[in-house]
This record gives sequence, structure tokens and C-alpha cells, in this order.
Amino acid sequence: MTTPPPQNLTNSDFSAMDMPSSLPLDKVTAVLKKSLTDQNNYHHMTLDNGLKVLLVNDPKAEQFSASLSVGVGNFQDPDDQQGLAHFLEHMLFLGTEKYPDPGSYQTYIHTHGGSHNAYTSTDTTNFYFDVKPLAFEGALDRFSQFFIAPLFSEELTQREKNAVDAEYKAKLKEEGRRNAQAFKTLINPDHPYSHFTVGNLDTLKDRPHKALRKQLLDLYNAYYHSDNMALVMVANLDNRRMAALAKRYFSDIPQKKKTKPLQYPALISPRPLQSNRAPQLQFVRSLADSNIMTLYYQIDAQEKHYETQPTRYLSYILGNENKGSLYAELKSEGLINALSVGITPDYGNHAFLKVAFRLTNEGLDNIDRVAQQFFATLSLLKSSPVNNLYLTEGVQLSQLMFDNQNYVNPQDLARSLSARLLTTPATDILSCFRLEKAATVEHIEQLLKQLTPQNLLIQVVSDKHFPEQWSDQTVLWQTEPWYHTEYSNLPLGHDFLSMMERDIKNTHVSLPEKNVFIPDSLALITEQQDVPSVVFQKHGFTYWNKSGHSFGKPTAMNFVGLRFDHAADSARNALLNRLWTRLFNDSVSDETYAPYVAGLGYALYPHSNGITLRTSGYSDKQNTFTTWLIDQFFLFQPTQERFEQIKSQLDKDLANHNNQQAFRNANSAFSTLITKDSSTIEALANELPTVTIKELNNYIKSARQDFDVVGYSTGNVTKQQSKQLANSLYQRFTGRLNTRKPIEIETKTITAHKKYHHRFDSTSNDSVVLYTLIDTSTQTRSKAIIEKAYFSLLRRLIGSAFYHELRTQQQLGYIVGAQNLSIRNTPILGLLVQSPDKDTAALIQAIEHFLDEQTQALTEVSEDAFNQVKHALLGELKMTAKNLSDNALSEWRQIAKAEPDFHTQQEWIKNVENIKRKDFIAYIKHKLERNDIATIVVHNQRFPEDLIKQEKWEPISASDNHL
Repeated sequence: MTTPPPQNLTNSDFSAMDMPSSLPLDKVTAVLKKSLTDQNNYHHMTLDNGLKVLLVNDPKAEQFSASLSVGVGNFQDPDDQQGLAHFLEHMLFLGTEKYPDPGSYQTYIHTHGGSHNAYTSTDTTNFYFDVKPLAFEGALDRFSQFFIAPLFSEELTQREKNAVDAEYKAKLKEEGRRNAQAFKTLINPDHPYSHFTVGNLDTLKDRPHKALRKQLLDLYNAYYHSDNMALVMVANLDNRRMAALAKRYFSDIPQKKKTKPLQYPALISPRPLQSNRAPQLQFVRSLADSNIMTLYYQIDAQEKHYETQPTRYLSYILGNENKGSLYAELKSEGLINALSVGITPDYGNHAFLKVAFRLTNEGLDNIDRVAQQFFATLSLLKSSPVNNLYLTEGVQLSQLMFDNQNYVNPQDLARSLSARLLTTPATDILSCFRLEKAATVEHIEQLLKQLTPQNLLIQVVSDKHFPEQWSDQTVLWQTEPWYHTEYSNLPLGHDFLSMMERDIKNTHVSLPEKNVFIPDSLALITEQQDVPSVVFQKHGFTYWNKSGHSFGKPTAMNFVGLRFDHAADSARNALLNRLWTRLFNDSVSDETYAPYVAGLGYALYPHSNGITLRTSGYSDKQNTFTTWLIDQFFLFQPTQERFEQIKSQLDKDLANHNNQQAFRNANSAFSTLITKDSSTIEALANELPTVTIKELNNYIKSARQDFDVVGYSTGNVTKQQSKQLANSLYQRFTGRLNTRKPIEIETKTITAHKKYHHRFDSTSNDSVVLYTLIDTSTQTRSKAIIEKAYFSLLRRLIGSAFYHELRTQQQLGYIVGAQNLSIRNTPILGLLVQSPDKDTAALIQAIEHFLDEQTQALTEVSEDAFNQVKHALLGELKMTAKNLSDNALSEWRQIAKAEPDFHTQQEWIKNVENIKRKDFIAYIKHKLERNDIATIVVHNQRFPEDLIKQEKWEPISASDNHL
């Protein structure tokens, strides 16, 4: 056990730090291949205990981070304890010999402005955190103990399995999990991929002659050793200092001889069933209104081919959305709304090439046509020579993206690299994310040969009907035991197999052409501005610009906002606006795919003032792209056929809203509830059936005749280029421009001392309570900033305690947290619990009891504790932009206002710096002790009658204008 270090880390701590000569800095010789714009320095080392360590000196880091990955995951679960690796991940957070308090790690991290988490995958468990620089060493000390001396207390073992069970139950109706678990019934039962991985009370329990805690210890001792781990540290510290920290805190991780990698059988079972053919076709009954057909081809494992990534060739052609592609053909026929092609992770010696079609209702009715077109395209791909154009383009585009990638924050970087470092040579740890060289023709042809009927599994998901003609057997429905999904597994029929092998000649699909949107110039401009300024202004038209190359990349962003009357002032107009933008995006999807692949993206979206177009990517051809999109938008006329299809898809999306996780619906319901003039999902769904294309055309005509424009260009674009773009747009709009004052989001007037409750619809069986405290005082802007800062400090002071008490101690549910829900000038604190077995009354009682205890504790908070959270909040506010979008999006929000203010952040910082502990306590006493606030509880289950009678809770709805 190492000697406890100082909790805070400063540069001076290292000046006298003993740097033993045995520290293997001389082994830090691996030269990593990094991108041209990557300013980090990387050094790889191995500790004496065999632990692989990557040290990343990030000169921009304002949070320091570490991540440790362990080569163990779901595939290592014992057959009779499925979910054990995931449960083990949970247990490591609940106390160590050195820090036995189960909440001490989380409290330390959150108090010092950080965050933490972990995940368990098939063969990896990854732990990570970030924290303010001065708390980095203390965090490393606590973090490292997970892997040296965790407690695994019997009491917490029995308690925490309830949290795992709650996590499982919270996602019982999540479509992705239901479909994935059903799909596993098609997988070879001897392969661990066929198993249940989350765990619940049925799988995580004491077994005869082997207690649950003993099984945890066995799994931990078998895999949690230094030779089976990789550590990444990211900080603005030199490598010698980080190396000393790594050695000090991680050298005590025990070393063991690394076990041989496990060997897994094929994913598709080679053993025939009674029919002489194993099931390859699955029908799944969906809870949501959706139709999805997914084809899975078993192929050889691919992760070792990271330099050439031959599957990119297949996915680029099969998933292409250009005119003449499979996607464009099927969409033009009204059969699909989306097509995606990708590669799954390796599952042992194999992976899947996955092709997913999101079918329209007509597509489901004509699913044979969709399948025939896919197999015809696959046949065309197989029969055509491998095209060197796609290979060289792929390498060129990959290198462009690699050299101009956005800054990755320390936590995301540490998490990603530590997982890769387990299996990837350190020299390639960065370059493995790009395509380094073209795949060989032989390798691609070898892959194509694997796309055979024998290697194919098909899943069709729907809430309607299924292509029963695809099998010669009768459909027999079963219930999957973990997520209770209804499914049927069948062998593929002879007619279907014949259709697959038929040489179909009537396809109109063609292979992609050369991408003309690849940038020709990557030159950086020399202009530099600190704040946006107006560069072009006419009646009803204002254009802003901020030139700069501070991020060192040839990228830019353009924003064009069109504001018109009655854009979304009713549920019906909000629907018309949504339909307009959806239909337009749908109409240009095949023409915007090539720009997207070449690094030019766009978004066109509706809002309360009208519509905004945003483009982003390489600056070289972006202004031309922006102008083209605007032209297309004003020329666009919806067709009756596509109107009905997009309207149907929107109807499905609205109907499926309640199938989200319940806590997400709670937040959505609360936002709608307190926002003026907002439309509920129910109101939109009720209006949609009667909306006609004639009404939409009238809405579009009116909007195009009278509007105003506000625009903004920023990044690697000169002031003159922005003026030229602005003038070009202005010329198009002459005669239709009139100035408008933008509508701003406002909260409803809420009465203090009141208690309100609102029930929202959800398909979840869990109980959800979002308990909100709202400062109802009339706010001036400057006063609102101070009081929102008080609420931010309040959340930080009680957040860890709320989680620890209601989740870890009381085990009320898996989803527990304190949230800052403030809107404009209204400070709001939210306390959220989603529980599988407690009712609304029990959750409210637990939250209110917690608040009662904390109200007193907050009045006694120490100066040190208060200053810690204050400094953490200031650190968050003072964080500088690392990527173009970090500034551009916030600047655009200001520009779109009637009175832009680019100094809000500085005002926040100034106000927080001036907050004193005594003022904070006085505010809290006034608001909480005297109940000088409003309380709104949003819930999905029955509200207790006794609370309504005894405490005068009042029901409210989104239609109430004053609360």
C-alpha cells in the first residue's frame, strides 16, 4: 500500500519529487503517428508491473483525465452468472481499503468539478474520470485503488445488485435492446455473444457452494491484473511528471501471467436443426410503430485490418445515398426512409456486415422488392471489378479528416485510447482511426465471397405484418425471456433462396461517381476577429462575420435564419413548419450525400421564429454549397406522394415518443409545461391527421413572400467572402424582406409557495418523479444570473449526496440525479428518480426528506466546501473554446436575438466570483426554509390522493397559461 499523497497537485510538488532512475522514461521511444493539427504530445511507457501506459500532454487541457481499460467483459461471464462483468464494474465504485466510504470517490470527483463513469462491452471494461487540475492527484489516488484493493463488502454486494436490476428494468421497453436480445436467439448458443449481458436479480445471486461475492472475487482476480490493463492519462503536465504519477499510484496493481486469449466458435451455428437448415430468419413484434429489415452477413474479424479497413469499400457502395444508388432508388419508390451499412465489433474470430433498411408502410407491403433490389445491387458489386477510384478517394478523405479532426476533450480521448491500447500497438494508437492505405483487391474480393446465403441472418421488426412467404415453415411465436419480446425464428425458404441467387437485370442502381466536393484548397486565412460584427445590412437583412484561424483548420460555419410570421405560434403551424423542413431535407438527401462524405455537412431545422440553415465543414466550397441549398429550398415544391409518406413518418415519430425512457419523457414534459406557447406531443399528434398538402403549400407560399434574414459566417472565411455571400443571398430575396423582432423563449408566470403536479404519458412500468424547485421572483437579467448561479452551486453541493443517499443507500432506482433546468431568467433545480418498484408517493417522500436534511446542512456548509464548488463552477465557466463549433453555436444564439450580447459569459464569471458564502446561505434559507419557491412534480404514475388533500398539491397541464 502506498503512502497517502497530497490531495492537490501543483507544479511545485514535482520540483522536489524523487524521480527514481528505474522509471522507464528511456523506454518512451515509440513514435506515434499523429495528425498535422494535433498539438498533443504522446509518450508510451510500461511500468515494472507490466502495465501499459500512454501519457498525453495536452496543452489545452482545462480538465485532467485518466482512463483504465481491463481486458474483460461480457464474454467472460460464467454461464450461470450472466451480467457478472457488468456487476463487477458497478462494485468497484463502492469503496476500497484505503477509501472505504462507498460515496467518497464520487463526492471527490464532483466536488472538484469533474465527472466519472464506466462501461462494460463484450471484452473490455473501461473506467474513466476527469477533474480540475489541482484535484488530479487526489483523483488518481482514489481511482487507482479500484485496481489494487477494492472492498467488495458483502452488504453492498447484496445491495448493489438491486441497482443493476433497476438498470435492466429501466430499459425493458427500449426497442434497441429488445431487438438485439431477440437477435441473439439466432446466434450459435455456444458463442458468448448469445448471452444476456446486463444482469438482474435472477442471474446475479448466490449459487450452491459459491456465493455471489466469491464469484465477483474470482472474476476480479482472474482478469484485473496489470498485464491485462492499459492506462491513459491526459493532462497539461510534462511527461516526466505524469510518468511519476503513473508509477506512484499504479505500480501496486498486481501482476500475473496473462492468460491466452479465449477462442470462440462461429457466430452462425453450423449445426442443422430437424429441418436440415438452421434458422436464419427472424420476425420480431415491435412495441413501437416501426418497420425495420436488417441483414447480417458473417465475415472474418476486421479490427486487425485497421490500416486498410477493406469493409469501407463495401459500406461506401452499399450505403451510398447519391442519385442512382440503392438508397435513392428505393426512396424514390416510397419504400424506405433510411438505409445504413456498417460493421459490428469483432466477436471473436468473426464480425457482421450489417445492412439496415427503415421501411415505410408501403415498403413493408413490398418487402420482396426491397430485398430483390438489395441482392441485385450486391450482385452488381460482386460482378464489377474493384474500382481503384473508391479506394484512393477513401484514403484521401480519411487522411483529410484525420489531419483536420476536431479537438477531443481529455475524458473522451483517454476513454477511447485506453480501450484501443489493450490490443493496438502504441505506434498506431492514433493512426488506427484513419485509413492509412488502400485495401488490396484480393482482400476486398475475399470479403465479397463471404457475402453468401450461408453466412446470412435476417431480422424483420414490425408492429404490423411479416413476409411469411420467406420461409417454408409455419410461423410459431415465442417470448424472449429477458425483454419479453415476441419473436419467431425460421429457416429461409426455397423461393427466397432462389430470389437471392437470381441474376436480376431490372435494377436501376449504378455505382457511385467521382466525388467533386473534395476540397481543392486547405489554405488558412490571415484575418482574425475576437467578436462577430455586422458586414452587410439592408432592410430586413443583416449578416454577421467573424474571421479567424485560431483552431488551425481550414473549416468554417455558415448560418442563415429565415424569420416569418406565425412560424410555430400554434400546434398546427408548428407541424407545418416541421413537415416543410422534413420534406425538403428528404428531397435533397441524394444530392447532399457526396458533400457530406467530402466533409461538408448541413442542417435545416424549424423553430419558433421560422427556419435556420446551418452548414459546416471545409471552407473551400462551403459558400457555394450554402447558396445552392438556399436556391433549392426556395425552388422546392412537395409532391402529394412524398407528403403522405413524410406525414406518416412524422405520425410514427410522435406516436413513438412515449416509448422513450421515462426519465427523458419527464424532462420533455416539464419543459413543455413551463414554456409559454409550446405545443405538447399530444396536441401535435391530434392536429396531424387533418393537415393537407394544400394547407402546407399555402403556409410555404406565405412564408416565402414576407420574411427577414439574419446570417452569420465564422471560421476560415474572410470578411470579403462573407460580404459576397451576403450580397448573393440578398439579391435573391429582394422585394420580400421586412424586419421582424424575434420571438424569445419565456417561462410562464408561476406563483410562489404553490405545489403543482403533472402526469405525463409513458409506456414504462417504472415510476418516475422529476421534483423541481423554481425561483418565481420577477427577474431582471442581472439578478437572474446571480440567482441561477446560486442554483448551480446548490446542485453541486447536494448532487453527490442526493445520488449516494437515494441510489446507493436506499436503492430507489438506477436513474437518480440532480439537474440544472434553468430557463432564461428562471432558476430551476430538478431532482430526478426513476424506480422499478417504488410508487410516486414513496419517491416524493424520499426526495422531500432529503431536502429537509440538506436545508439544515447547507446553512452549515464550511467556507472550504463552499469555495470548492464555487471554484469548480468558475472553472466550467472559464473553459475556453477548443473547436469552431464551441463558439459558433453560442454566438449564433446571440445573433438570432433582438439584442445580441457577446459578453454574457464574462458577466456570469464576474457575478460568481463576487458570491459570498453568507449571501448564498441567506438565499437558501430564504428560498428553502420559508418555501419561497414553487414546486412542480412531473410524474408518470398515479399521484397520491392523501398528498393532494393534506398538502394541497394542484394538478396542472401544459394548456395552463399561468401557474
